[in-house]
Amino acid sequence: MRGTRSIQFAILWRLIPGLIFFVVTTGIASYILSADQLKSNAFANIYDTVSQTKNYMDDRLNVLLSAVVAMSNNNFNTNSDLLQSLHRSDSPTFIPGPNDYLAWNGALNQFYSYDMVDSVVLWYNNGAISVARTDHFFSLRNFSAEPYLSRPAGSNATVFWKNLHERDIPFSGDVSTKVASLYEWIGSNGPNPDGVYIVNIKPDFFKKILNSPKISENGCLMLVSPDGIMRFKPFSGKYELDDEQLQKQLLASPDAHGRLDVRSKTGAKMDVIYDTVSTNRWKLAAVFPEEEVLSKVNNIKYLSLMIMFGAVLFAILFAALLARYISKPIQHLTRQVNRIEEGHLIVAVKKWPQYEMTVLNKGLKDMVDRIGALLRQVKEEQEMKRQMEISLLQAQIQPHFLYNTLFSIKRLCDMGEAKEAGSMITALSTFFRISISKGQEVISIAQELEQVQTYLFIQKMRYGDVFHYEIEVEPSLLDYPIVKLTLQPLVENAIYHGIKKSEEQGRIQITGYDAGEDIYLYVQDNGIGMHADKLAEIKAGLSDTGQAKVGFGIGNVHRRLQMHYGDDCGLYYESEPGKGTVVMVKIRKASQQPAE
Repeated sequence: MRGTRSIQFAILWRLIPGLIFFVVTTGIASYILSADQLKSNAFANIYDTVSQTKNYMDDRLNVLLSAVVAMSNNNFNTNSDLLQSLHRSDSPTFIPGPNDYLAWNGALNQFYSYDMVDSVVLWYNNGAISVARTDHFFSLRNFSAEPYLSRPAGSNATVFWKNLHERDIPFSGDVSTKVASLYEWIGSNGPNPDGVYIVNIKPDFFKKILNSPKISENGCLMLVSPDGIMRFKPFSGKYELDDEQLQKQLLASPDAHGRLDVRSKTGAKMDVIYDTVSTNRWKLAAVFPEEEVLSKVNNIKYLSLMIMFGAVLFAILFAALLARYISKPIQHLTRQVNRIEEGHLIVAVKKWPQYEMTVLNKGLKDMVDRIGALLRQVKEEQEMKRQMEISLLQAQIQPHFLYNTLFSIKRLCDMGEAKEAGSMITALSTFFRISISKGQEVISIAQELEQVQTYLFIQKMRYGDVFHYEIEVEPSLLDYPIVKLTLQPLVENAIYHGIKKSEEQGRIQITGYDAGEDIYLYVQDNGIGMHADKLAEIKAGLSDTGQAKVGFGIGNVHRRLQMHYGDDCGLYYESEPGKGTVVMVKIRKASQQPAE
């Protein structure tokens, strides 16, 4: 690995310093030349957006203003029906007639046809005439015209604009509660007009214009007038503004258009680019965080830098490929050694352009193949040793069974029960036929139960009605394999150490249950049971590899089961004095397929 690092370092050390010098010098030069230009272009684009939006709004609002002025010139002449109706309303006994309503409705309908108009109101002579037009023509009740009858200080105008305010005529349906207004005084050129003609403009008209251009992620367009600020996108978080302070700064600016710097409530720097709507002298302003515009500038700058870095990265990639070409054979050998350490004794031989690497790789493979052959030989010897140990344990168990059974047959012969002895001998031959099982170590559970039934038959003939037995094993388990001579020693112990010493009639119950991957077999008797210390002694003996604390047959059965199925399998005892003993046999079903 040290040699590999040295090769890579030698290549990269000669290439990287020159590349870094090239990148730094060209990057600094490019940034100095382009940063100011890019920033200027970004602000110029926003200036253009504000100017174009202002021009469009001027065009639309000027159409409406021209129509209002033209209406007053045309309808308030001496011969107009509207003017005559207004004069009649001066009479205390004035009651409007059909001609009056037609004149009022005609005056209102001229503007309601505009798509930007929300509603139109005509109010005159202290409310003697108070009508409105929305989706229909109707008379107003309790309409207050006071907000429209006061003139701003220093102004001689008779036509006024009002920023978004609460809609002060009845409305129904899904419409906005706010409108902007254009209104003209009627009947007097002095400070106290006789009436007012109001054209309410839909907020959606302004919303569409102000929201259409995208200034930035957190920027927006707004309209600023002396009576308020109109915007439809809120500032939030660190960009939240003090609207009143922004309004004062914009209205105090002497220039019709320009740029201001303001701060948000949290101190974030905000840019304001504004222009003046000539129709009503409102300020149209684009307000946006400066960092967002600069981020776009930086993106362009970084893009140009990335293009320059491309050539450098290509050279670095070439150097890395060269170093990899040189170090790859060594890395391959390292991976092979790591796999050998993990126990995978397989080495892939590759032909490398370097002759020395090919020879080294082949030598490693030959060495691993020899190690694998030695390991297989050791494994075969260990398997033969295990089989010989199992056979020896079985040979130890069978004489133990034979001795106990022959003793029972002898007792029958001594008692002159030759026929019964003959039956027992037949049963004994069946017992040993299953025990031999053509040399098989593992038999089916059905065969094991047949052997146990044969043994119980022999003992039943010996002891008569001293005990009876029941076998209830799930039929689905009968074909699964089990180490032979597992249950017989347990049944034998139940008879000799439990039932035989009890004064009550004995009962032996053999049951079996499917437990998923495991099988549980139980041998239960109602004999004298065991005291706690004896039970603890047996459990301790079964948990130990020695056989000193348990009977010869039980210890060997437990050991054979663990050798076949694992350390968590084997025999488990539960017993109480006077209540009998239960032995659980746990074997693994998943380790072998059901026996044929």
